[in-house]
Amino acid sequence: MLAKPYLIMSTYSYFDSFSVALTLWPSIGMTRAPVVSAEQPSPKLVQKAYDLVHDQYHLWRKSMPEYLGNQCMEVTTRLYGLLNSQDFKADIVIGSVRTEQTQFFHCDVPYLRDIATQPIDETTPIDLHAWITLGGDSVIDFALPSKLARNHGAPPDLFNQGFCADATGMAKHMKLYYEPMLVGSQYLALVNSADPHALLMQLQLLRK
Repeated sequence: MLAKPYLIMSTYSYFDSFSVALTLWPSIGMTRAPVVSAEQPSPKLVQKAYDLVHDQYHLWRKSMPEYLGNQCMEVTTRLYGLLNSQDFKADIVIGSVRTEQTQFFHCDVPYLRDIATQPIDETTPIDLHAWITLGGDSVIDFALPSKLARNHGAPPDLFNQGFCADATGMAKHMKLYYEPMLVGSQYLALVNSADPHALLMQLQLLRK
């Protein structure tokens, strides 16, 4: 499988890729449409969602390993449940992330479709990244920062931190390019057996 060619900043558009990613769920075998859209959420709403995740850190982080750089599916499953149970419309984005020099995850849409629809070797790690969005180019990511801190020379204090930003701004100011390919929490149920929506249902029952 070939990685996507690197794109220069002038051709990078998270919104273009995200708009396409929002439409691909039926072709992957998903029956649940994304709950977000390409419409940009307000910065205030995104910050409120991040504040909730930060404030509840001790709860969703419980029983997880210290290093979250290879735990993106578990992290996003928990954050999806947490945010939606508190009336935020949040969903999970599947894709890759790169800098101008390095592609961190070597996946594309055909690869993502194959691992969701065909038998695969369960001993082989799945090469993708998952993050949370509230729509538009909003990104909440508590897995990638620790990967960057441990393996790619980022400041050590990122190890236990999360990103809360817009992908366009991250590309411009950090030269970190998020590349959305699919949107929808159900994808994790197809490739990882655990459905984030099932966790959401449990949390909603606890609130009643």
